Amino acid sequence: MVKSNMVKRNYIKKICLLGDGAVGKTSLIRRFVFDEFKDEYITTIGTKVTKKELAFIADDGTDIHLNLMIHDILGQAKFEGLHRNYYRGSEGGFIVIDMTRKETLERVRWWYDGFKAVAGDVPITLIGNKNDLVDEHEITPDILSETAKDLDCSYYLASARSGENVERFFNNMGRRVCR
Repeated sequence: MVKSNMVKRNYIKKICLLGDGAVGKTSLIRRFVFDEFKDEYITTIGTKVTKKELAFIADDGTDIHLNLMIHDILGQAKFEGLHRNYYRGSEGGFIVIDMTRKETLERVRWWYDGFKAVAGDVPITLIGNKNDLVDEHEITPDILSETAKDLDCSYYLASARSGENVERFFNNMGRRVCR
């Protein structure tokens, strides 16, 4: 039997998806975890946790096995007190906006500041969802890029419907939280 010299590490990491209601947080999770899309809106009450197992080789050659615990946070601002409770222990977050609804971008700073106040200095990525609905965009990619730059965070244009960049941004976050 041949022994491997590769270092192996197992992690369980909590990440949160934040953003106004109906921006597509649940749909992005469903696309990532189950590779499916349903064109229906169901309001998330409280938080819903979904697990996805990831395996990858880190930059230093470490064999990583990650249980990514994805918390889908309700998007109604009136529940701000609950949001803070759900953010505790998070090691990364996504702020999701709907590219077809300008008002969802206007609240990004509110989501960002509230999350950072509880989670601290953890990676945050801005997600411009519904990128497949180009003819309906109220937000340009340049505006999304500028917003991400102002917040000093990364960003992706994505589509839960088509799957555009969904695997990419979740996998990238998985790598970031395991550093």
